[in-house]
Amino acid sequence: MIGALIATLTLPAAADTYWPSESDIVTPTARGLSVASEDGTARAEIPFGTGFQDTMHGLIGIFGWEVDVTFPQECGAGPMVSADWPRDITLMFENDRFAGWFLGTGDLLSTDSGLWHGAPTSNLTTPGGVSFFESGLGTEFDSAGLYGLLTEDGARVEAIWTGVNCIFR
Repeated sequence: MIGALIATLTLPAAADTYWPSESDIVTPTARGLSVASEDGTARAEIPFGTGFQDTMHGLIGIFGWEVDVTFPQECGAGPMVSADWPRDITLMFENDRFAGWFLGTGDLLSTDSGLWHGAPTSNLTTPGGVSFFESGLGTEFDSAGLYGLLTEDGARVEAIWTGVNCIFR
């Protein structure tokens, strides 16, 4: 049922609508997602607040149909919809709008500031600085609107997120 829903929501609205290809590159940013062709030509921005249908339309053409759509039951942010492309990214939707993303174990994307799961902490360089703090999860960081968690030894980035997420501390 969810697959049929996604299929109807992701069909191109018009013949002249850009349909992303598998070779396009998705880059998570503090404002949402940036999509570019393989040669680096900018194609589209998918900012936070973009509707579920438009977001999924853009990303299924790149990541494919193997997406796991769930409804997290106990999210501190309230009712959410999660769309997870294993080895790529997890997106969070609130009120039918793209509200956040999460990169964790096994995800291969890299942010526009050079962070990815497993990146060395030396990559945490941001004009204005990076702040670190201890939480129930471990050592977290805030780097120009991107948030994350370091590995237990503090040497690498374990997870990165921004926007609305289900992070339990």
